[in-house]
Amino acid sequence: MRTLLALILVAMIVGSAFAINADASVSTSGPVSVTGPSAVAINSTFNYSVSVQQIFKNYSATMIVSGNNLTGASPISPVYKNNITSGPTYFSITAPSVQTTMFLMFQVTGYMTNGAKFYYNLTSMVTVKQFTVLSASIKNPSQFALNSINVTFEVNGKYVGSKIVNISKNSTQNVTYQWVSGLLPAGVYTVTVHVNNTIVALKNGNSYTFQIQSGNPYIVYIYIGVIAFLAIIVAVTFIASYYARKRRPKWKK
Repeated sequence: MRTLLALILVAMIVGSAFAINADASVSTSGPVSVTGPSAVAINSTFNYSVSVQQIFKNYSATMIVSGNNLTGASPISPVYKNNITSGPTYFSITAPSVQTTMFLMFQVTGYMTNGAKFYYNLTSMVTVKQFTVLSASIKNPSQFALNSINVTFEVNGKYVGSKIVNISKNSTQNVTYQWVSGLLPAGVYTVTVHVNNTIVALKNGNSYTFQIQSGNPYIVYIYIGVIAFLAIIVAVTFIASYYARKRRPKWKK
């Protein structure tokens, strides 16, 4: 049974050097499969893996990254890995510092024992988005270290991600999760945190749901109020001017 924790939310639309948990993208072609995230945060570092069934003596793998705006991305040149005899093979990628779409192309060349070659081309698309940092402070009041604590984050009742952490005995720990949210529309968001351990508690010992606000959800009403106020001023000025002219004496020649 999961325990409901409070969330201390820090809304940060900034870059990060950490990998982001996101929906996985899987491409397959014959004995080759390529797996990695389909959405990542700006400036994050993530991995794509290339797996090949053991039907080749060895194989080589090449990755090429492309996109309209790759500012801050790495690598920007093809990456070659040769004479691979076992897998999977991993490629590390750093996302750009701007929101964009990255296209990854993988070419695998398999070599049979008789010297024959087989070529496989696979592509993946990765969406690079801004993110929001979610942070929950948890406490372990026991005299035992607790491992593999699953901290789950929800926004407006919808699961957005989780993080596995270890916490030492009689200590508190700040757990952060970088939610690939994109630029959040103005509004109020309700965030809750769950853990899979009944011993773990909030740092302050309370249990509640925390709400945060992105932008100003009432900005439209503010604009309407300002316009209405200006309209009233114009109307009052016009009426006052009208009656002032009406009361002005008429001189006869």
